[in-house]
Amino acid sequence: MTSRFVKLMLGFLVVLAVSFAFAAKATAAPPAGLNWEVHGTGSGGVSLLTGGSSGGPAMPQHIGNATYSLSIATPAASSSNGAGGFCAIATGSGAITAADGSTIFFLTVGLLCNESGALSPLHYNATYRITGGDGRFFGVLGGGSLTATFGSPHFIKIDGTITGI
Repeated sequence: MTSRFVKLMLGFLVVLAVSFAFAAKATAAPPAGLNWEVHGTGSGGVSLLTGGSSGGPAMPQHIGNATYSLSIATPAASSSNGAGGFCAIATGSGAITAADGSTIFFLTVGLLCNESGALSPLHYNATYRITGGDGRFFGVLGGGSLTATFGSPHFIKIDGTITGI
């Protein structure tokens, strides 16, 4: 073989190796985020005076069968909602747990309001931020909006963006 052929072959292999390195790096790059929705139906007890909790089965995108839990801390001072009821600023925390036990944790902040009069069902309109996860959800991040109605039964909808799944 001639040295010219060897140089040409070596150059080709270098270009090929660099191409594979760029392809591997592009493949390993984290995704910009996935649209994520969770729909759940559950039960529990929530009031404007004490906060409370709700939990039940959920069907999140990208996860499969799961359960949700939502705890709302004692709300801050409330004011009239203009419909005979009240609204209060509230914070909370929650989790989505997959069938295998892997869990996504989140924090919320929003407004907890009566639907109409003081004894009417409550609604929670909030934002959430994913604070982490365990198991197969270790390292997840995300955020968006969370809405819940506390009647009989409770309904929850979480939508936003999630990364790391």
